[in-house]
Amino acid sequence: MLISYGVMKSKKLTLSLALFAGSSGADRFYLGQNNAGWATLLGFWVVLPGAIWCIIKFNIFPNWEPFLLARFGLPIVYHLYAGGRYLVMNDEKFKSQDVSNSKTFMMTMVALVTAVALIFGGNTLLGSAQIIDITKVDADITLSAEQMSSEYRTNEDAYRKKYDNKVLQIEGIVVETGNDFELGNYFALQGLNNDPFGIKCFFVKENIKDTEQVKIGDSIIIKGVCDGNKLENCKLISVGDKSI
Repeated sequence: MLISYGVMKSKKLTLSLALFAGSSGADRFYLGQNNAGWATLLGFWVVLPGAIWCIIKFNIFPNWEPFLLARFGLPIVYHLYAGGRYLVMNDEKFKSQDVSNSKTFMMTMVALVTAVALIFGGNTLLGSAQIIDITKVDADITLSAEQMSSEYRTNEDAYRKKYDNKVLQIEGIVVETGNDFELGNYFALQGLNNDPFGIKCFFVKENIKDTEQVKIGDSIIIKGVCDGNKLENCKLISVGDKSI
């Protein structure tokens, strides 16, 4: 479908742009509402990802996973709202929305391309906030698996505020080994009073060989990034009295 340059813009095309790309501001640019278009585009794909990056990087909230979902959830809700707005708008009201004094095809395309670029850039930015090279950083906190388990079960919100996204070095006894379909190889350390969940420790592929040196019953020291009652991106420090 081509964008027309007549006195009145296509309502069907405007609705389609809003429904499928409203968060890019494409429908606003199409109607010549450039200020609203830029505000929408930058709000959803610069301000929102930047705020989520700060939440993750500085551990502002105990559990930041919902904010990652909101990054795309909020734009989808907005698409539905924007599309519905044009759907119920009568022709007279729609005519008043078109404030363009020139062709708007170029700005509409620029908005769509910019939104795609910002989405990919935002993915990279948020990924950098979550990924920590565990071999190059020192532990923020040292504690036992039993202490972690106890604090997690006592007050999860306070626990997450204190530990989530921080590098922990913990000591404990291996009670389980296995493989998680999503997160990969892991082993679990014994929690307080034989907590059935324990503290699971997951490894990236670069450190997967560490899991081959551990068996159930071993006392180990391990370093990793805390996410609730598990450690991710783990690196084995020692098994018994043997340093790795």
